[in-house]
Amino acid sequence: MTEEMTSKERVLAALNLKEPDRVPVGSFATHVAGKIVGISVKDYATDGEKMAIGQRALFEKGGFDILFPFSHVGMIAEGWGSKVRYMDADVSPLISEYAVKSADEWKEVEPFDPEEVAGVQVLVKAIGHLKEWLDERAFVLGVMFCPMTSATHACSLSNVLKQVKRNPDLLSIGLETITESLIREAKALEEAGADGIFLAVTRATREILTRKQYEDIARKWDEKLLRKIHVPVILHVCGTDPLLDMLVDFPSVKGINWWDRGTNWSLSDAKVKFGDRTCLAGGIDQTRTILMGSPKDVEEEAKDAIEQAGKGGGFILFSGCDLPIATSLENIQAVSIAAKRYGTYPL
Repeated sequence: MTEEMTSKERVLAALNLKEPDRVPVGSFATHVAGKIVGISVKDYATDGEKMAIGQRALFEKGGFDILFPFSHVGMIAEGWGSKVRYMDADVSPLISEYAVKSADEWKEVEPFDPEEVAGVQVLVKAIGHLKEWLDERAFVLGVMFCPMTSATHACSLSNVLKQVKRNPDLLSIGLETITESLIREAKALEEAGADGIFLAVTRATREILTRKQYEDIARKWDEKLLRKIHVPVILHVCGTDPLLDMLVDFPSVKGINWWDRGTNWSLSDAKVKFGDRTCLAGGIDQTRTILMGSPKDVEEEAKDAIEQAGKGGGFILFSGCDLPIATSLENIQAVSIAAKRYGTYPL
């Protein structure tokens, strides 16, 4: 029997396509972490210490191996002038005003200093607290958006998609500037102590970009950013038709996360296709099972995921996207219970 590992050791083993002592557990868990300990959405999103307190609760109460300090989707775009609105207690902050209104304005966007952007400061502080409090026991991710996704936070998605077709040269000017900023952000998160980077490549799906559009306009900026990251990267892809095969061999990428319960890529299919090249992170449906099901339903879904992709290692139980704020602690705990019950190696 494999000797019991720390959470960090467990995750690193899986990312290196090895068998840890058991299947690791994590999730795209943000503001739900604050709710578990009674912290409001706004306080969680704007106070690094409170964010760390919520994430520590996921480790201590939820049994998660991976922690996920993250503020809101506009945290980077604020550096270019986008505005964020805080809603009520159960809604994540939203972008209320975009900095870039037309393609010509990309020429005016400048790289930001991550130390001067509030959202980055919050993440840096949260990561620092988690490393201090938990030492090397947990695996702490720094969260980032890729250049194209970041562009759709600085400028509306519909506007950017028009530019993809009509003004690709001007959009590329913006993507180059954005990439420079993100390289600086990655350095700041690494220096804060992040064990890995969770990079959201959310526009690399056929509902948004064709393969050719992604290849011609977005891919080179993702690759440029990834070449500057020196810790393991888990890519996150949204959509029902993600371009997984175009992403798995990027530099620094050790794992890939997508909504396997709602796409044309099942865990079992991805295990056959990519299992010898990258760690797979998925299996938990954030839209249905963990939100509306019982702990038993969650446990059964987790068991099925382990059966699909756990054999041989290289697998992490993970949600397909952000856990809703309304997700119960009992259902979160059911994921780690299932990992211990059904995910002990050798399977």
